[in-house]
Amino acid sequence: MSKKFYRKRSMKALAVVFSVLLTSTAAAQGGPKALDRAYEEARAAYLALREAEARRDAGVAAQEGDRQGTASGGTRPTEQYLGRQGLLEQEVEMARRRYEATLKRWNDLK
Repeated sequence: MSKKFYRKRSMKALAVVFSVLLTSTAAAQGGPKALDRAYEEARAAYLALREAEARRDAGVAAQEGDRQGTASGGTRPTEQYLGRQGLLEQEVEMARRRYEATLKRWNDLK
């Protein structure tokens, strides 16, 4: 038998081994559907993060009743305003953590 025959046979064997490894890796990780699902989750988490940041940025502007007068004639933010800012910041932080976790999962599946 010629070298060409053995080379062709070796290439076919390598292709089979590679396809088996690729299939078993994809199956172990959940397959292409898991990757697609992870991508969609990361995309949704990114959009949720952007929305939380937009709400936080919009919430910075003081509304009526958000400032109160001081004895020296100045004003300061009320507890309600500060509490609202804290909640908005927490929402952004939670959305950021969710996005980072979903992005990591997507990258791990790739």
